[in-house]
Parts: sequence; structure tokens; C-alpha cells
Amino acid sequence: MDVTSHDRPSMPEAPQILAPQDPAQAQALEAERVSRQDRLPGFDQQAVANAHVLVIGAGGLGCPVVQALAAAGVGSIALVDHDVIELSNLQRQPLFGIADCGRAKAEVAAHRAREIAPALRVTVYRRYLEASWILDLFAGENPAVIVDCTDTFATKYLIADAAEITGIPLVWGSVLRYQGSVSVFRTGLVHLRDLFPTTPATLESCAEAGVLGATTAVIGSLMATETLKFLAGLPTLEGRLLTYEALSGTFQNFALSPDPKRVPVTDLGAYKLPKILLDVREQNERETQVKYPDSLHLPLSAATEDAVRAMLKPLAGERVGVFCKSGARAAKFIQDWDAVAADYGVRLTGV
Repeated sequence: MDVTSHDRPSMPEAPQILAPQDPAQAQALEAERVSRQDRLPGFDQQAVANAHVLVIGAGGLGCPVVQALAAAGVGSIALVDHDVIELSNLQRQPLFGIADCGRAKAEVAAHRAREIAPALRVTVYRRYLEASWILDLFAGENPAVIVDCTDTFATKYLIADAAEITGIPLVWGSVLRYQGSVSVFRTGLVHLRDLFPTTPATLESCAEAGVLGATTAVIGSLMATETLKFLAGLPTLEGRLLTYEALSGTFQNFALSPDPKRVPVTDLGAYKLPKILLDVREQNERETQVKYPDSLHLPLSAATEDAVRAMLKPLAGERVGVFCKSGARAAKFIQDWDAVAADYGVRLTGV
């Protein structure tokens, strides 16, 4: 098996492919392995076995999704995640152990999935998901369905917009603190922007607000359930939003309607990266994981008015893209310093 993997978006990219060395033997095991599910009335197990699913994100939601899809006998998965495993991930990402810290999430998740289902074929993309290649990814993989397991709204909007352009169904989920939500979006019907026209102003990341690991397991399992129902020809949450609140132990189901005033997305021009990028992560994060090598750097923790003005003055009239790891610090930087940036004609935008 020829394996190639890269982790920087600026480098030539080749996916890593893991496939059964003995497909006949793997398929023989598969029939018995999924036999209980195959007995379900109305469940098309063969359609599941023939399906190809694109999972974006191998973290708190991605782990239970990948685990459940592999266990259910999905034939092929493409998995996208640029991140590496950290100790703080293990509380909610059960495909990983302490010995995996420092390894690529997507690669470890792919290997664990194939331990569950030896017949599974997994293609791994270890790189940042960006507008510059997302449509090529969707076209090249041509999945039956996309599962959005990412943890930032900027990325979720990008995925939802690209799914609308390509017409690929999207299973969406989100989790924070003790609660989470799940839905299924289709082109021409309800879109993420009908539910959230813009990023919620008070949005925090899991790193800031915290998250109950078991809640991510609940939401991830629901996302996998919706994916399997879609593949097997069963009714899904399309047109509805299912929410879960762990403290009260309650689920709520809301009907969704398309916004008649929303203009359908036809291109990703709005996602074009500004020429000037600003990294607001800490120095140790920047050294550990390079995202945009030529970006400016001013940690959010060091962003005093004097420091911000000194940085902005030579950028008069420019558009500056602000980024961090999850998007939360970038949003906070923009909220805190947007008025100061306006003094110099600088437009701050999250990327």
C-alpha cells in the first residue's frame, strides 16, 4: 500500500488511503459483523455498504461519527482533519489514548475505524479545509452525504455553502457545554443560513466555555444515526432541528423553514483570503502548528491599544483576515478592536 500524507496546505497534497489487503476475506467477516443491523425492517444494509461518506472533523463529534459509521458497515469514508491529538482532547474523543498524543487525529481515527471494520476503505486528508480546495474535494470524493463534525461556525458556513453549490446532502451538528443540536440540510430546502443567518455574536469555543464529553457522544451518535438513515433510505431530520439539553435530560424537535429572502449560494467568492493575515494565537501555538507562514502575529493576550495601533498604522485601507485555532479568539479580537481598525480604514474579518 502506497501511503503519502502531508500536513501543510502550502505543500502538494496527496490523501492517505487505507484499504483491505484481502477484500474477499474482509467482506466475509462483514456479513456476520453487521448481521443484527441487516435484520432491521426497512433498513437497506447493502446501500450502506455501497456508500461513500465524507466526514469533516475527527474531534469530539467526529470520533463517535466515524466509530458508528465504521461499525454500521459503511463501505468507504473520506476523513478531513488537520489537527493533532492533545491530552485535553481525550475527555471527549474516545478513539484516542494517551499514547496517541502528538499524532494526527485523522490518521489515528482512520486506523481505529478499520480495526472495527476491516472491510472499510478510508481516505485521509490531513490539511486545513479552505475555500480554495473545498469544491475540488467535494467533486473528487463525490460522497453520498457530508457529515460536518467541525467546531467553528466559520468552517460550518463554508461547508454548508459548498454543499449547497454542489447539491450534496449535509448532516450538521454542534455542541457546547451541556447541549447540542443536529439537523440535515439539502440544496433547495433548508440551509444553515436559514437557521443562523450570521455567526451568533456571543459564540464561545469549547475551550473557553467547556463541554461535557458525554454530550459530544450523544450528538455525534445522533449525527451518525441521521447519516445511516439517509443512506438506508429512511426518513431523516431534514427540515427539522433536534436539540438536546443534558442538564434537564430533554430533547426538543423544531420545524424549520427556508428564508424566502435568502439568496442561494452560487460561489465561494466571499471566502477569498485577504492578502494580509493576522494570527492571534499564542507564540507556542504558532511554533507548534504553522497555519499561514507569512502572517502577522499579535496574540490576543498581548493586544493592548498601543500594540494594535502600531500594527494597524502601516496597513491603512487594507482588509486583514484574523485567525486563531477555533475562531473564538479571532472573533474576540475583531469585536475588541474593530472600531480602532476603522480609524485607519482597516477592515478586520475572520478567516
